[in-house]
Amino acid sequence: MNLQNNYSLNNRPAYRSYSNTGSVQAQIGQQFPYVINPAAHWQMPSMDLNAQAANTLRYLNNLNGKVYPNATTSTVAQTQTSNNSKTAWKNDLRELFHENKAVIYAMVMRTFNAKDQNGNGLIDTNNGEQTGTFLNAIERLDELKSLGINTLHVLPIHPPGKKGAMGIAGSVYAPLSYLEVDSKLDDPNSPLGVKEEAKLFMQEAHKRGIRVMLDLPSCASIDLYESQPELMAIDAQGNPKVPQGWQDIRMFSAWKDAEQRKLNNPLLDMHKKFVDLSIELGFDGIRADVARAKPVEFWAELIDYARSKDPNFAFLAESYTYEDASPIANIPADRPEELLKVGFDSYYGQYHIFNQMKNAKEFHDNMILNLEMSRNLPPNKSLIGSFATHDDKSPMANGGVLYSNLTTGLQATLPMTNPYFVTGFESGDRYLYPYKDKTSANSDTDSNKFIVHPEMLDIFNYSRKPGGKHPEVGQFMSKMFKTRKQYEDVITEGSYIPLKVQGNKNDQIIAYARHLNGKTLLVIANKDVNAKQTGQVSIPTLKSSQLLVDVAPHSGLYSKYTSQKDAVNVELAPAAFHVFEIQTPDIEKHIDKIYRQNLLLTDRVTTPPKKVFKTSGQYALDLYNKTKTSR
Repeated sequence: MNLQNNYSLNNRPAYRSYSNTGSVQAQIGQQFPYVINPAAHWQMPSMDLNAQAANTLRYLNNLNGKVYPNATTSTVAQTQTSNNSKTAWKNDLRELFHENKAVIYAMVMRTFNAKDQNGNGLIDTNNGEQTGTFLNAIERLDELKSLGINTLHVLPIHPPGKKGAMGIAGSVYAPLSYLEVDSKLDDPNSPLGVKEEAKLFMQEAHKRGIRVMLDLPSCASIDLYESQPELMAIDAQGNPKVPQGWQDIRMFSAWKDAEQRKLNNPLLDMHKKFVDLSIELGFDGIRADVARAKPVEFWAELIDYARSKDPNFAFLAESYTYEDASPIANIPADRPEELLKVGFDSYYGQYHIFNQMKNAKEFHDNMILNLEMSRNLPPNKSLIGSFATHDDKSPMANGGVLYSNLTTGLQATLPMTNPYFVTGFESGDRYLYPYKDKTSANSDTDSNKFIVHPEMLDIFNYSRKPGGKHPEVGQFMSKMFKTRKQYEDVITEGSYIPLKVQGNKNDQIIAYARHLNGKTLLVIANKDVNAKQTGQVSIPTLKSSQLLVDVAPHSGLYSKYTSQKDAVNVELAPAAFHVFEIQTPDIEKHIDKIYRQNLLLTDRVTTPPKKVFKTSGQYALDLYNKTKTSR
C-alpha cells in the first residue's frame, strides 16, 4: 500500500550526502545464533495417513492442469510428511536479499489463477466460476519458474473487513483478522482445510526452488478497529486515525506511552502471532506494508522474535529512499536507514518514479544515492526493482511492451537490486477492468460498487486472472534472466560506473558499466520510448577493434552501434536496451568516480571484521537513549 501523493520531481528534496568510505561493521551469521523450530508440519485430524493420502490423491488428480498427473497414494503421503523428512526445505531468502539474487513476483492469491469462464472480468462462483485458491495456484508455479522467478510476494491472505469496505470483496489490505486465513482461498472440492492447502502450496513452491514471503498489512479494517480498540490509534478528539487516501482502514497505536517509548504490548503480541502463523504455513519472510507506520523499536522486537524462530526469516520494508510527498496525514516520514539498521534486509528505493525522471542524470543520481547510503548501513542491504508495484499504474500505460522490456533489462543489470514484478506484467496486462465503478447485486461487503484504481491491479474485487495479450514481455524476461545468471557475479557484486555520453542533448541515453575482477559489462539504454537517440558513450580503455555482441534479448526496432578508441557511437531505437561484454580490465583505473554497494559475502571473507554490528534490539535501545538525551 503506497500512501504517497502524486510525485513531482521539481518538488523533491535535495539528495542527502553519504560518505563513500565507511568500514564494514557486521559479520554475516553472527547476529542471531538461534536454531530453527521444526514444528511447521500439518496433518488432517481424525484420519490415518493412508486414508488422508487417498482422499487428497482423488482430489489432486482431478485438478485442472493435473498438478500431480502421475501421483500415487505413496507419493501423496510422502508429500504430506515432507516437512518432517531430513530433506525438508531450508529457508535462504535472507541470503538471496543479501546477495542481490532474489527475482520477485507479487501476486494476489484470490485472483492469481481465477477461472473467468464468460470473460467479463469477474468471478461468479454461483455460475461455476472459481476464484484463485492455494491449490489452483500450484498449476502456475512452473510457469513462474520458467520466467526466472525465484521468490513470491503473496499479498495479504486474511479475510477482509466488511464495514466501509472498498469493492465487493474488500481490500486485501483491510484485514478482519491478522491471525486467520481467508476461507475464500479454500478449494471447495478439496478434502483439506485452507491452512493445509496453503502448506501444500508452499511445499510445491519450495520443491521448485521458489521462496515465498507474506505481506504484513500496516493497518486494520473498520471491523477490527471496532472489535479491538486497545490496538488502535485515535486523535485528541477521540477519532480514529486514518491514513491519507484510505478511508476503509484504521491505524494501529504502536505506543502505550510514546513519551516514555513504551510499546503497545497487545499489538506487538498480535504481530508475533502473525509471525508464528507465517512460519507455521511455511513462509520464508515478510514484506512489511508501509513500514514507516510503526517505530523502529516495534520492528526491532518483532524481527528479533521472528529470527529466534528462524534465523533466515527475511524482512522486506515498503520504505522509500526519501519522502516523495510530505507531509502525509498520520504517517511519519520515511526512514529506510533506521529500518535497515534494526534488521530489515531490503527496501523499495525509488524506482517507481522512473517514468517521471527527466533524464539519465536523474536516473544515475538515484542509483548513486542508494549505493552511497549503503556505506552507512550494515553490509548486504539491498533494494527491490520496484519500477512498478501494485500501487502503481501498469508499465504498459507508460510505453507498452518496449517500456516494460526496458525496465526489465535495467533492473536485471543494476547493482544492489532484486528484480520485482507484479502479476500480469509477464503478458502485458494494462489492468483495464470493464466493470470499474459499476454496481453489483451481490457483495461480500457493505459496498456494492466495483472499486478499481485506474490501470492498477484490482485488489478489491473477485476479478479475473491477471494477464494481457503480450507474451513477448514474458519471453524477454525469461531470456534476460538467463543473461543475468550468466553474468551473476558481475551484476550482483560488481562496481557501478556511470558513463559520460556526448552529443545527446536531451540526456536520454542511460549508459553504465558493471565491473568485477577484470570483467566488464556495458549497458546502454534509451529512456525515450517515442524517439531514437544518438550519442557517443565514453568508455576509457576500450579498443577500436572491440566486437560488440549484444547479450540482451532483442526488443523493438534495431539500433546501430560501432566501437572506436575509448568510445561507442550509438543510434538507439526507442526504449532500446543493450548489454555488451567488453574487454576493459583496467577501466576502473581510468574513471574518476566508482560506486560500490557495501557488501560482505562470507565465501570471500578471509579476515573477519574487527567490529560487530549491534543487534536490532541494541540499536533501538541506543536510539531511544539518544532521543531521550536530546529532549
